[in-house]
Amino acid sequence: MSTTSTPASIPKTAYLGPAASYSHQAALACFNKDEYDLEPQESIKDVFSSIQSATATYGVVPFENSTYGTVTFTLDLLVDRESKYPDLLVCAELYLPVHHCLVVVPQSPTTQTPGPTSSAPTATPPPPPPPPTSTPIPTAAIDSPPQPETENIIKTIYSHPAAFGQCLRYLSTHHPSARKIEVSSTSKAAELVATSPNSDSDPRSTDVIAAISSKLAAQMHGLRIAAEGIQDSDDNATRFFIIRNRHTSPSPSPSSFSDISSHGNKHSSSSRNHKKSLITFSLPHSPPGALADTLNIFRNHSLNLTGINSRPSLESKWRYVFLVEVLIPLSPPKPGEGMGMGMGGEGGIDEAFWEQLGEKTKGWKWLGSWEDGGG
Repeated sequence: MSTTSTPASIPKTAYLGPAASYSHQAALACFNKDEYDLEPQESIKDVFSSIQSATATYGVVPFENSTYGTVTFTLDLLVDRESKYPDLLVCAELYLPVHHCLVVVPQSPTTQTPGPTSSAPTATPPPPPPPPTSTPIPTAAIDSPPQPETENIIKTIYSHPAAFGQCLRYLSTHHPSARKIEVSSTSKAAELVATSPNSDSDPRSTDVIAAISSKLAAQMHGLRIAAEGIQDSDDNATRFFIIRNRHTSPSPSPSSFSDISSHGNKHSSSSRNHKKSLITFSLPHSPPGALADTLNIFRNHSLNLTGINSRPSLESKWRYVFLVEVLIPLSPPKPGEGMGMGMGGEGGIDEAFWEQLGEKTKGWKWLGSWEDGGG
């Protein structure tokens, strides 16, 4: 009997698809395709569901962008106001450089204008030149902003909301009148352009559609890059979280989560001496200074907050759930501390902190600890 492992024995990693999305690129940077089955999901919610149901061992989700800020879809799922994902933990992070392209379908050979050395057909006179607003899109890739003829005929642009937010300056300058349609991912936008019956490659068309996506997505779908590097910031980057189910064994793990965290980043010495933890809590709103008193607990325990977000609690109007990220110094654990799931030593933080947090809040939840990626 053969002892060859079956596909079912290969751990699965879920990511926001389709293939060639930035989440896919982050997953490829983290997980060896020979050791993990990378499975695209339709939405970030689907990634969370696959982790909660333990149908995937790991998930890769975008959390925040250096230009656009926090990804609200992910934030809402982490806050988990309806308790749909009680077993989810963050176990690593990855910083991925993000460079956007404006992509369109290539011109059809039957519709390209003859070049200077081409001879016109003898049987049929050439068509009259198109009006200025319908000049053909150049066939060569453009590294600088597109030429006026490109700007004039692109009427619709597809992309993810975060990608639109990262390219505001370019869009307002070159395509202020184009209709922007939001889709689930940048690679989905490229796929839609490549397969849409309205993707008319005729240079005389007045309704050419485009997408904002990665160069990889353009190559995968056979699209032409009309403009490259259109993001507002040259050092644009997105931070991704690697998530898992707390009841699922993390083994076999990727080569090293510390290597994952350091992928493509320059670590400072201070970042390499810390871990991060993610914590959510809600507050009673009657006592004045409830939030300030709660944050003082972090200060009193020498926990540096690196981020704080809030989302409506949905319990009543103007009530919120807070999500904070803290730095935890890497030091030998004291007795009773560690990475266990009990009150004592949650995430490597001493028990007294959690007791005090429980006294000041209506409730709290620890969402995991991981090595600081230093992005």
